[in-house]
Amino acid sequence: MRSTIVYFSKFGNTQKVAEAIASVLEASGTVRVISTNQLSASELDESDLIIMGSPTHRMNLPEVVRPVLESLPRRILRGKLTAAFDTSYKMSMWLAPFTAAPKLAQKLRRLGGKRVIHPETFHVVGKDGPLYDGELERAKKWTALILQRAEAQKI
Repeated sequence: MRSTIVYFSKFGNTQKVAEAIASVLEASGTVRVISTNQLSASELDESDLIIMGSPTHRMNLPEVVRPVLESLPRRILRGKLTAAFDTSYKMSMWLAPFTAAPKLAQKLRRLGGKRVIHPETFHVVGKDGPLYDGELERAKKWTALILQRAEAQKI
């Protein structure tokens, strides 16, 4: 399986999660980890699985991520499995649904992607981090579940 992990990271926490995800995916094939400012349509064309991550800024996607997604060709992810994650500080249960990952998942779906797993949030201490203890291990377990579901769909 060919996987691409695309991330935006302001304080390095989202990048650490992306790298933890990559460490699990390496056992199943080729993995590329790229930041959003390096993303091109050709990077996505060659992938079977696209995982995208971003921090949550003001209960939304960061301003710098939105134009990157909007610049991609329509339906570029047709036939590809997708997953989305974010990093965020722990919010009250009323605000927890308003993180970046569900918005990323929706954008990936609009680009034609097929969601393989529910979006996930990995928590940071305060607004800048670091990640809470155990979050990188949780990211690896989440990735193992992605691999199981991708295998079930015979990629």
